[in-house]
Amino acid sequence: MIVVFSGPSGVGKSTIINLLKSEFEFYFSISHTTRPMREDEQNYTDYYFVSNEIFQEMVSKNEFIEYEKYGSYFYGTSKNEITKSSFTILDLEVNGATKLLSTNSDYRGIFIDIDDEILIERLNERGHNKGFIEERMKLASEQRKSIPKFHYVLKNIDLKTTLKEILDILYDLEKK
Repeated sequence: MIVVFSGPSGVGKSTIINLLKSEFEFYFSISHTTRPMREDEQNYTDYYFVSNEIFQEMVSKNEFIEYEKYGSYFYGTSKNEITKSSFTILDLEVNGATKLLSTNSDYRGIFIDIDDEILIERLNERGHNKGFIEERMKLASEQRKSIPKFHYVLKNIDLKTTLKEILDILYDLEKK
């Protein structure tokens, strides 16, 4: 079973996935990216951090099930990542998620969202400037147009409630 989590940046996808690790057994697919590693990140744990040249070589060898350019950087899920477990969770940007869901009818998509006011607050807390936040809000508005392409849509108002709702979905999918 492949479950794809998606939604605008800042809605809590990473937090939810990290909390799920102690509640449900799954493999978390690690994406490749060309962006620089942040201080709190680790290579081979958060992402496979690769050069643009290596990423493009992987593209030419057809090693990705999906990849997208997001901002100035590439992100992609290697075919190898989805073969490591019988239950795999992916955290993908909305365009990559919708492409993958449209070509794989057995995959399930969960779109996670929050109210704009909370999203702006979270982006502010991350230290982003006003121009960046305005761009992200425009992008979030565009991404929300893809909601009908997902099997499940959750509003992350309360983390405990959202976690319970996702666990209910995952246990139900596991039974199938």
